[in-house]
Amino acid sequence: MSLIREAVGGLKRIFTPRAPGLVLALGGGGARGLAHIGVLQALAEHAIPVRAVVGTSIGAEIGAFLASGMPLDELTRLATGFDWKQTLLMFLPDLPAGGLTSGTNIVSFLRSRIGTRRIEELAMGYAAVAADLESGEEVVLDRGELVEAVRASISLPGLMAPHRMGRRLLVDGGVLNPLPFDVARKRFGGPVVAVAVHAGAQGLQRPPPVAPRVRQGAARARQLLDQPWLRRAPALRAWFEGYLENYVVKRREKPYWTARRVLDQVFDIGQMELVRLRARTHSPDLLLTPDIGGIGALEFYRAQEAIAAGRRAAEARLDELRRLVGG
Repeated sequence: MSLIREAVGGLKRIFTPRAPGLVLALGGGGARGLAHIGVLQALAEHAIPVRAVVGTSIGAEIGAFLASGMPLDELTRLATGFDWKQTLLMFLPDLPAGGLTSGTNIVSFLRSRIGTRRIEELAMGYAAVAADLESGEEVVLDRGELVEAVRASISLPGLMAPHRMGRRLLVDGGVLNPLPFDVARKRFGGPVVAVAVHAGAQGLQRPPPVAPRVRQGAARARQLLDQPWLRRAPALRAWFEGYLENYVVKRREKPYWTARRVLDQVFDIGQMELVRLRARTHSPDLLLTPDIGGIGALEFYRAQEAIAAGRRAAEARLDELRRLVGG
């Protein structure tokens, strides 16, 4: 019976006359993806319609709330209501196979808002992008239970355990397609507006010359140099002086590359290249890049900043957005 229902839903999407409106491609980027809400706010306030949404990772989640009919004011309250404690509880480690968290708390959160809605029954076109861990293939989820599609698309490798759907073992779609404008065009036509929130969307960032904790350590070291007891320990005093010279004076103007920053930068380079390669054949009609560079991937408590950035990015391109829908 479910197969018949899915087939009927698919036929409806094929033979129903195309409604006017944008096709949104919402990219992945963790908490930075809350900027998508600001974009949606601007579109709604200026009466620019959206007829379909395709998302990767957080983009799949925000898109699911939109496609399920959640009012934007409710979605905004939901996002801005998160503090760091709630974020921690959402990703509380339970150490399953393949990740730090099984995603149980996130699924419960999604079901409490979305319920058991199925994609083929939505009034708006929707698809989520995931990656098959075992085959390496991109998987576009445009049928079946909406929550299951979101859970697969947000399965960040190493953090959240992969999600089994039928024969496939799925992980975060950002592994292969951080900004799915190509999928959006193939599935729903145009005009396609892509919203890029991955860390490298506005170019690679150089780390600050000296990290705050290094500066703090240097200040403490200088205080120690003035202590009478240290004057009686010349070898230890020489060590502190060498610390100041090597880690502060010499590095004052150089980027401070920690191991984590190196890994983050390598990941950002990969994301940039994936987006660039796909844009060669299926570029969006308009690309929005909210200025959210300072927000970390798990800093969901900074929702207001991200939403404001998304709104600014959309409002700066209102004339182009209106033209895309014939306004």
